Amino acid sequence: MDKVSKIIPCMPSSRSPDNPNTISRRQFAQTAALAAAVLSPPATALVAGVSPAPLPGPGAVASVQPDNLGLNPAQKKEVEAKLANIVRKYGSRLSNEQREHLGHILAYNERMLASIRNVPLENGDAPATVLKLAAGEDSK
Repeated sequence: MDKVSKIIPCMPSSRSPDNPNTISRRQFAQTAALAAAVLSPPATALVAGVSPAPLPGPGAVASVQPDNLGLNPAQKKEVEAKLANIVRKYGSRLSNEQREHLGHILAYNERMLASIRNVPLENGDAPATVLKLAAGEDSK
C-alpha cells in the first residue's frame, strides 16, 4: 500500500509504475477536499453561531466595559460588539489589561468617528479635494 491509500483507504492509487512517488491532480484535489471536510466544524455549529475555536469564559467580555467618553447608547453598543468580536478572535492571547486597553481605544475611536459619521454623504457627491498633477515647475 502506498502513503495515500494508508491515509485514505477508499482512494485508489493510479500511480505510474515508472515513478511511484507521483500523484495526479485529481487525487490531490480529492485528498485535500476530504481533509478539509474532516477538519472543518459541523455545519450545524456554524449555523447556530458556535465558534469552532474555544471561547474564553463567560465573564471575560462582560468584565471589560469600555469608557463612556460621552457616547450615546448606539455607539456604546457598537463598541461592545467590536470588543466582543476581538475577544472572540484573540481572547486566548489577551490578558485582562489588554482587553481593558482595547475597550478604551475602541471607545476613543468611536468618539472621534462620530463627527465624521455626522457628515451627510451620498454616492454621487464630489470629493472634497481633487488631485492636480503638474509635469514640472513651469506648468501651472
